[in-house]
Amino acid sequence: MLAQSVLLFIMIYLMSIMFTLSCNDWFLVWVGLEVNMMSFIALVYDRKSMGVEVCLKYFFIQSLGSGILMMMFYSEFDLFELISLMILSYKMGAGPFFFWFPSVCESLGWGSCFILMTIQKVLPLLLISFLVSMFLWVIILSSIVLGALGSMNQKNMKRLMAFSSVHHIGWMLFSNFLSSMMWVIYLFMYSLMIMGIMWNLWKDKILDIGMLGKISSKWSFILGMLSMGGMPPMLGFYMKWWLFYYLLSWDFSLLIFMIIMSVLMFYIYLRVVYSIIMGSMMSWSWYVYLKSNKNINIDMIYLMGINVGVMSWMMLM
Repeated sequence: MLAQSVLLFIMIYLMSIMFTLSCNDWFLVWVGLEVNMMSFIALVYDRKSMGVEVCLKYFFIQSLGSGILMMMFYSEFDLFELISLMILSYKMGAGPFFFWFPSVCESLGWGSCFILMTIQKVLPLLLISFLVSMFLWVIILSSIVLGALGSMNQKNMKRLMAFSSVHHIGWMLFSNFLSSMMWVIYLFMYSLMIMGIMWNLWKDKILDIGMLGKISSKWSFILGMLSMGGMPPMLGFYMKWWLFYYLLSWDFSLLIFMIIMSVLMFYIYLRVVYSIIMGSMMSWSWYVYLKSNKNINIDMIYLMGINVGVMSWMMLM
């Protein structure tokens, strides 16, 4: 049973998102962003861990971005779109302004990390979809490259998932050039993929790669990581397949670059689950322990990618 205060802040958090989505004035948009930030801080605050430090860090980072964004809304600068894109990418942790994102995620719980990597990106991505320009390519390419490079040699699972989120932000922003609402589909499918991964990590209290040997649902975790890397025919493959399909008619050199970065990220995800797949852990690699017959198997989320991907592809075509 959740406390009444938690339910209150959840309602305020959801209402702030709906309020911002329905506003047609920049001042009201700014008010919605501020209410959203304060309600998120109230939800992720935890007295037992580094809750005060991470909440203050997140508050100062978002307040600085909101202040500059508010100034840009009512100014007559010629570089309005450029600076607004920089501030919005800074607020959601996209490259090249991602420096605060991994450290904040490392100090949060898995549930708070999931909200920060998914729902908290809805409002900045929506505003960026109205400010699409050529400067957006700088944010896209830096997010994809820095997210991939930052994920290498990471032992902490929260920092690894944070850099992975920075990488996928680049793909979400790139989808704005294809369709104004394509990023919604990408974000929804990305949320489905990391939901199962973070559930397994939270359930077994996994914080480090060296602790993956005691994970109970190995099938779910392995399929989730491979789906994140874009291995066919899982759900993550179709997300990038759509973008590759449209890149064929754009620029072949950019398509090759995107494929190389996808292969690099797939190597990083495969490195994480390699020891589980090859059976070098102390426990049996493919042994799945079901506590009861009522246990929900998360594997179907990733295996259903065949049906979901094909149906979504047919709808978009």
